[in-house]
Amino acid sequence: MDTPEAIAAEYLKRGATINIESAVSRGWTLVRDNMAVLILASVLAWLIWIGLSAFPIVGWAVGIVLVGGLDYLIVRRIRGEAVQVGDVFAGFNRCFLNLALAGIIKYVLVTCGLILCLIPGIYLAVGYVFALPLVIDKQMEFWPAMEVSRRVVHHHWWSILALVIVLWIVAIIGFLACIVGAVITVPIANAAFMYVYEDIFGEKAAAAAPSA
Repeated sequence: MDTPEAIAAEYLKRGATINIESAVSRGWTLVRDNMAVLILASVLAWLIWIGLSAFPIVGWAVGIVLVGGLDYLIVRRIRGEAVQVGDVFAGFNRCFLNLALAGIIKYVLVTCGLILCLIPGIYLAVGYVFALPLVIDKQMEFWPAMEVSRRVVHHHWWSILALVIVLWIVAIIGFLACIVGAVITVPIANAAFMYVYEDIFGEKAAAAAPSA
């Protein structure tokens, strides 16, 4: 069985680069052309998560799985597959436990890092950004997915940090626009992020990579 180090090394061989402007542009185009399904799926996931917030453990686990399902829905659409709003629940059938564990353990480790010494927490928060899509898309178990994400992101850490900051700004702009704008800007940010995921981990990226 391949170790997370070996798996990460294979992805790194592809030599992917992070283009923030291109990611945001493609994210906007995807949302514009698939507005109904992407916005409705996003709003549905948010409403369920908010509705279950009174039940901390259950609500948190369900929210994490919905985020993973939303990521997977977007990735599938990026790949040209037909998707529907109900696909946001895909994580419950594909990998509920691993998604929930990846989200919970990520939160615990990042929180500990922030409390003990701010920098390790920030490093891990950025490093684990692709853990959920790796779990649901590649069917990885939670810890290998977290480690593959961290090892790959380590080589693009500053670019991914810049991407996260830009996408947060994009999302916040929507909240500042009477909150309603977030219905558009948050899906754009999510789509942009998943385009970067696809550039690094997708099958087309593998096909485009130069052979060794």
